[in-house]
Amino acid sequence: MLAHNSKFIYLWLGFLISSLGDWLYRLALPLIILEKTGSAYHAATTFGVSFIPWVFFSLIGGSLADNYTQKNILITGNIFAAVFSLLLIFVLRGSDINFGLLYAAVFLLASVDPLIHPSFQSIIPEIIAQNQFASANAAIQTIDNTLSIIGPLLGGSLVTLMGGVNALWLDMISFLVTAFVLLKLPTPTVAVQQKIRHPLSELGHDVIEGAIYSFHQHVIFSGSMMFLFTNFALNMFEANFIFYMTKTLNYPITAATIAMAIGGSGSLVAGLVGSRIVNRFKAGFLLSSSTILAGLSTLFLLISQNYIFIGGILGLVSFFGTINVITYFTLRQRTVPKKILGRVVAVTRMVSYASIPVGSWFGGLLLAHGQSMGSVILLAGIIRTLAGLGAKLSSLGKEK
Repeated sequence: MLAHNSKFIYLWLGFLISSLGDWLYRLALPLIILEKTGSAYHAATTFGVSFIPWVFFSLIGGSLADNYTQKNILITGNIFAAVFSLLLIFVLRGSDINFGLLYAAVFLLASVDPLIHPSFQSIIPEIIAQNQFASANAAIQTIDNTLSIIGPLLGGSLVTLMGGVNALWLDMISFLVTAFVLLKLPTPTVAVQQKIRHPLSELGHDVIEGAIYSFHQHVIFSGSMMFLFTNFALNMFEANFIFYMTKTLNYPITAATIAMAIGGSGSLVAGLVGSRIVNRFKAGFLLSSSTILAGLSTLFLLISQNYIFIGGILGLVSFFGTINVITYFTLRQRTVPKKILGRVVAVTRMVSYASIPVGSWFGGLLLAHGQSMGSVILLAGIIRTLAGLGAKLSSLGKEK
């Protein structure tokens, strides 16, 4: 049982603390920008910039995960994240925002995640048995999903009470606390340490090897291509959600966070039942079907602008999206050899995240040029639905 696995508990706890800080950052940053500039374009562009490092650093992170101590990578990454958070706070403290410095600080802070995420994913098979992979992924997703409910309400309240910049101090502290918790993870055995010693000169070879393996595994690569289009569609809307709720619909931030919290309930339910669903149905069927249903559900946002209704639809979308993620992570862990898992995680994440900054920027651009949020939602729903249909016709849709 995962509850009795102290190794996994420390990993789970570290992820929980870090995720709490992430919610403060996710809410505070766009609010600060909107308060100081009123610009949906700059808010969405900043959101998009935070995903650009996935394109540049994912493969490096994968190589690090496969060749160095994953525990040390996770700890070091969180310490650097705390330092970069301080830089971001410094940039935002002034009355006017220097967007060059802002984008640079956001880029540096966001660069940590692609460098350590492969280590987080690939350390899971090292500390738990294979028959617990689905349960472990569901447990991790349950944190995300629970915080999807609590995070907006708690984060929105803290941002309102403390102010956006002050709330970012708590985000910085969360990185330091996470690093301390991860110190409790077991140190690799001597045999493992010898195995992972690896000269940096071979980094390029590792990157190429991981890319070749990923591209030749048609099922795994088809999944990352499906996420490429779904992430583009999702972030056209998500990057502009705060602007839509507070500026277009004129809701207070409390109503926006309530809608987000209701939306998180779908993810929570999916996290609780995800392992049973993943173990019962074929991976290809789940991945393609959940993507189609998430796309069709998005279109329901066109029916009403009531914030409770919006929250309910977001909950439906997040349910299918979370089932999607649990299924793909489990499929990847079950089929990819451990020795190359970190690099495959990096390649697939790099491909799937490449469209996020473009989708964020494109959604903000449409709004800045007078298009309605309804047009953005319609386009996003259609693209995500088509991505699911394409997956169903690909080798991924036939995966058992």
